[in-house]
Amino acid sequence: MAKKHLEPFNPWPGFVDLFASVIMVVLIFMLVLIVNITYYAQFKYKISYTGSSSVQELSNEPITTAAKIDMQKKKEYILDVTPNKEEKDSQKDLQAVAGMDLTVKDSNLTRQENSIYDDWMLIKYNNKEIILDPQTMKDVDSFLKQAKIKFPNHYISIFTAEPKNQASATISKQIALGRALNIRNLIRSREYKESDVVVRLKDKIPNAQTVDYDAGYGIIMVNTKK
Repeated sequence: MAKKHLEPFNPWPGFVDLFASVIMVVLIFMLVLIVNITYYAQFKYKISYTGSSSVQELSNEPITTAAKIDMQKKKEYILDVTPNKEEKDSQKDLQAVAGMDLTVKDSNLTRQENSIYDDWMLIKYNNKEIILDPQTMKDVDSFLKQAKIKFPNHYISIFTAEPKNQASATISKQIALGRALNIRNLIRSREYKESDVVVRLKDKIPNAQTVDYDAGYGIIMVNTKK
């Protein structure tokens, strides 16, 4: 009578299947977590920089008592800082630039550091701001006046470097785009044709003007027409 051949017990196939299943579950959990973080980061940026959101986004969030108190304080603040007739006349030039917050009392305090050269100007931003403060606007006006004298036939190129201190690359790109458009709108309002102001977001900043600044920066360059 033939003897039965008994194979030794091998636990490895079952262990590999179990380990692979655990890894797949962990990867799926991490994917869902990253998607949620990215979504809420963009939503937070939209609220903080535009000051508004869609009705569908806010309809699902109940209005708490604290939120009502906060809204009431904002209304009182806006009424308190509303400029009178004399202040409106003095701020007439600032109203030409879209996005300028005229309700800020400390409007003389600059939030950017500016460096002016012969054919280019460097604007270093302080944190997350997109609009140019009043002092920077004056510096831009002074730079443009000098450019018109030194380079009678010229056009303007605008470069913006993305900030490195933001939560995601998407937010950094949106901030850089907003800054470039704000500078462009300001220059166009200073008697420049639309074709004479070029935004170069996709182009690399020239090496001679490259700087390293975490909050991002903008460059206004004068180019002579051929």
